[in-house]
Amino acid sequence: MLIPNRLNVTYSTVMPDGKRFLQNRESNTVSTEVLTDSVLKTIGCDKTTVRIGENACNTVTVTNRSSTKLFRNFFKVPKPDGATYVAGSVKINGIAQPAYDPFTGFVLPDLNPGETAVVEYELKAEDSAAETLDHCATLRYTVNDPVRGYVEYTENTESLLLNVIRDQSNAQKPAYKTVTVYEKIVCVCCCPCSFCDCDC
Repeated sequence: MLIPNRLNVTYSTVMPDGKRFLQNRESNTVSTEVLTDSVLKTIGCDKTTVRIGENACNTVTVTNRSSTKLFRNFFKVPKPDGATYVAGSVKINGIAQPAYDPFTGFVLPDLNPGETAVVEYELKAEDSAAETLDHCATLRYTVNDPVRGYVEYTENTESLLLNVIRDQSNAQKPAYKTVTVYEKIVCVCCCPCSFCDCDC
């Protein structure tokens, strides 16, 4: 996003013969660019839910819509609770980068105005207490400001949430204890005489 800055001056001029003229002059325009809006960062996934042990492919797209070059670009994913990185799954603009790890971070190519970098990587849901995998990506980049020189920025994508489904068939089943019940029969004689035929 560009914010234009321009000075507008209104003044009056008095001629030698006493006549007055109202004058209006505008300065040149200087634009200030808001890079947060000009460097587009989106994150997406091929799933909305994931089971324990299942992989999810994530894609982060960085588009330079500014009027300046982005260089010294560094990409990193803070490790989310309940997930591990699938080794060798990183791709940059469709080219595999098996030595790269998004949790430790890696360098992205320079981005001229209008250029885009697409980063793909896979995460594996692990058995943990987390019910969702909540993560984002962080981009650090540098621009050459005409006034301030080299300026570094660090910005995050929005958070990406994946619901975690646990396989109930593997859940611990309750333990049952076998109990043997013995019945005892008690015979109570209700006969007032002593000639009871029962065997009690």
